[in-house]
Amino acid sequence: MIISFAYSLAEHLFYSFFVVLFFASIHWNADIIHKFDQKFKSILFSVGGGFSIAYVFLDLLPKLPAKNVKVTETTWTLIPYLERHVYIMALIGFVTFFAIDRSKALLLNRKNIYYTMNLLTYALFNFLIGYAVVDVENDEVQPLLLFTFAIGLHYLANDYMLTEEHGEEYRKVGKWILIASLVFGWSLGLFFQISETPVALISAYIGGGVIMNVTRHELSSDNPHNLTAFLVATFIYAFILLNLGVY
Repeated sequence: MIISFAYSLAEHLFYSFFVVLFFASIHWNADIIHKFDQKFKSILFSVGGGFSIAYVFLDLLPKLPAKNVKVTETTWTLIPYLERHVYIMALIGFVTFFAIDRSKALLLNRKNIYYTMNLLTYALFNFLIGYAVVDVENDEVQPLLLFTFAIGLHYLANDYMLTEEHGEEYRKVGKWILIASLVFGWSLGLFFQISETPVALISAYIGGGVIMNVTRHELSSDNPHNLTAFLVATFIYAFILLNLGVY
């Protein structure tokens, strides 16, 4: 059985607009998850973790070799030690988010610095997501519906973490910066197209960030979890990915 999600360029631009609105609405309602009881939160985090893990292993990682081939065919190969450009960018994405996350312990007396670093990192991530979803040729976000669902759950977990750590600072200012970053990235993508090489590197950076955030936050013992929900979500999303027409 093959599932197909084919549509035209105009339709993709139309859908991508609503994807950005959907992501923005999650940030807008950053506090909503705190209103749910512990049982519902455990199911929600587990479903998000299951979807994200399936996405990483069955969609993100398998696409990296093809992206690396595209990149190494360009003049970027003139740069020393970058014959594995895409993998290095994925590593940079992972290390960046990991370093910011771990810097909390080192900046206990400088919370404003930690907050600013954390927010700027996620703002960059959002900008790249916004730019990526408008690019119909970026297979990293295809099919758009499944990407939206997986990243939407990912955003829920991130917003929960950000409101827990930064409280009113995030509610009053931070979430608006993340929303603006999304919209700016999408708007830029409408009017400016870049070559396959930077698109591949952007996708790899996003992928590295997703891998780190999934393992650190969505599957963290600090958050409530439901094993059954995690396994069911992983199986369902894996089944869908393995039966996509894009493969």
